[in-house]
Formats: sequence, structure tokens, C-alpha cells
Amino acid sequence: MAEGRPRGRRSLALAGLTVIVVLSGLGVGVATTTPEDTALEGPPTPAPSVSASGPPPATASPRASSSPTAARTVGKADPRSARQQLALHRANGAWPGADGLSGVNGDPVLDTAAVRAFCTARGRPCRVAQTYTDRSSWETMTSGTGWTFDLFSDFDGVLVVSQGLVPDGAKDDLASCAAGDHDEQWRAFGTLMRRHYRADSVVRLGWEFNEQTSSWRADDPRTWLACYRRAADNIRATNPDVLLDWTINAHNTPAGVCGGVSTNCYPGDDYVDIIGIDNYDHYPWSPSKAAFDRTAARPEGLTWLYEFARAHGKPFAVGEWGVVPTADAGRENPDYVQWMHDWFAAHAAHLAYEAYFSDCGEGGVQSSLFRTDDACRKNPRSAARYAALFGT
Repeated sequence: MAEGRPRGRRSLALAGLTVIVVLSGLGVGVATTTPEDTALEGPPTPAPSVSASGPPPATASPRASSSPTAARTVGKADPRSARQQLALHRANGAWPGADGLSGVNGDPVLDTAAVRAFCTARGRPCRVAQTYTDRSSWETMTSGTGWTFDLFSDFDGVLVVSQGLVPDGAKDDLASCAAGDHDEQWRAFGTLMRRHYRADSVVRLGWEFNEQTSSWRADDPRTWLACYRRAADNIRATNPDVLLDWTINAHNTPAGVCGGVSTNCYPGDDYVDIIGIDNYDHYPWSPSKAAFDRTAARPEGLTWLYEFARAHGKPFAVGEWGVVPTADAGRENPDYVQWMHDWFAAHAAHLAYEAYFSDCGEGGVQSSLFRTDDACRKNPRSAARYAALFGT
């Protein structure tokens, strides 16, 4: 999103194989977390009930974390392992097919139940869930965000965690992060992922750094890159199984951010496992297939970044996408759902995952497809098109 445009979807960001393979493009071998790896890390933290309205409450009832060996079947890919799932073959021409990683964020609650409700409505189980950490402080963002994992302890799919580079409102901390002052906190986050049996997950580290209102906006590329690299190195130091997803906000990078081109802030192939984009039908919206294709092909667009990812040998992801009836379209756009689906199918062989973004938050994008409560703007034609294309 560019300057002056709504950032309401951030309300859901809590405002405040047993087979060994080498993944082409990831450059790392598959590894699974074992009980021996995790036993020394201590028990999981209790999980609060977390909604889109704000950070977790002060007290909550405990929930058990899943066993590190849960849902693993000899000879089959672990449904929770990002590496094993990404290693499965996907051919261009269909999506999601048998092995495509397609899913959603939790809405209205960042938990398994909300994801299941969406996926039941669409007619196909979700194989990926996209969620967020709380970012009110360094502690809640790193060592104190166990609830992020607890609320998906019963989700038998790949977890994608959107993680900021600094807490909300702490843009000046990018410099101290770059200097190494927060290395231990990043190490703690890697340890936390292992302790909650989600080491082999995707982390969208510093996602949408080119979005005008982001607290970790890359106004100073040198500082931003140094912070990202330190965070990446230290998360990997305690959790080498993590997959790091470098994600931009589509369609516009302000002139004062990364010199106006998001890829000027690419940290380098050694620091990135997946390249991704958040791609909404707004600013500009797509009134026709020709307009969709033009926007996708130009700088900061869907196809433009996909080609950048392929040039770097990285798989591609679309961590957030959706219709936006509250923006310049002024209405829902079921054709956008069709065009996104067709794009996914055409690029399935190198598409790591995609997650629709459902939101009914006040001031948000109002992209919900299947919620029927009064808080939500209804998008019935988009919902019907999505279910027809992404369902069984």
C-alpha cells in the first residue's frame, strides 16, 4: 500500500519427508525436529485466545502443543513441514491440485478454528495458515509470542508467521537491531519456534518493508538490510530449519524507500529462502484482464517479482491477496479472484504457497468471503467464484 492508503488489514496483525531431499532453490536439506531437539527447550507456553481486535489478554487457559511426531506417516511428507511440502512436485496448469499449498489467515481469530471455518466454506482443507506475532514490544514479538504457535498447535498444515523487524512504533530500533543489540531476542524467537514444534515453518521476516506506514519501513536501505541480516542469522542460529520469506507490498514503492524500487532492499540469496508479495486488488484495481496483466508485469507487480524470484532461483509466494471493495474499485471483483487463480495455476511449479486474506476489521480492506456477521461487508460473487475455483 502506498502512502495515505488504508492499512486496516493490519488489524489482523494484532495492531498492536521422512524422505530426505534437497530443495531446488532453497539450497538446504530437509530436516525434521526430533524429541531430542526439543526436550531441552522446556514446555510450551499457555495459549491465550487471540482475536483481530488486539493483543492477547493477560491470562488464559493452557492448551497442549502437538507432539513433534504428530501426523507423520512413514513414506509421506509431513503436512506440517514447510520444506517437505515445498519439495512435492506441482505442475503448471492447475491450482491448488493435490499438493499446492493454499490457505488463509485466521479471521476473526488467529487460530485453527477460524482457518478451518474458511476452508470448510470453500470446500477444500487449507494446507497453509498465515498468522502474525504481537508487536507491542521486543519481548512480545520474540520470546513472548508462544501463543502465536499454541493457537495453531492442532493445525495439520504449514504455518506461515509474519514477523516484524521492530515493534510497532519503534522505527528508530532498526539502527540498534542493525548494530546487534537485539541478537539475543532473535535467537530467542528461533528457540521458541523449536520449542513449539514449528521449527520447520515459514517466517515472513520484515514483510511489506516498502509499505509507507510500516514501522520497519526501509527509508535507510543500509540500516534495514543490516537489521534483516542480523535477524536472519540469529533466528537461524537457534532454528536452522526455518524458511525465511522476503515479501514486498505490491504495486508501489515510494521514492524515499529503497530508492523507489523494492528489490534494492533484497538482502541477498544467502538470507532468503522464498521471495513473496502481498497482492491486493487496489491502487490500482483491475477492471479487466488486460489491466490485471499490465499491473502484474510492471515494476512492483506480481509477475515482475516472480521473474525476479526465478532469476535468483527462489520459489515464490503470495502471502496475502484479496478483493478490496473499500478502495479504488468501490465494489467486489470476482474476476480478480479468477485472474489470481489462473495466475497461480500458470505458475504452480514454482509457487511455494498462497494465502487469501480475510478481513472485516473497521477501516480494513473488507475482503471477507464467507463471514456473515454484521461487521463484514459481503462479497457474495467473489465468494462463489473462489469456492468454485479453490474448492474440491
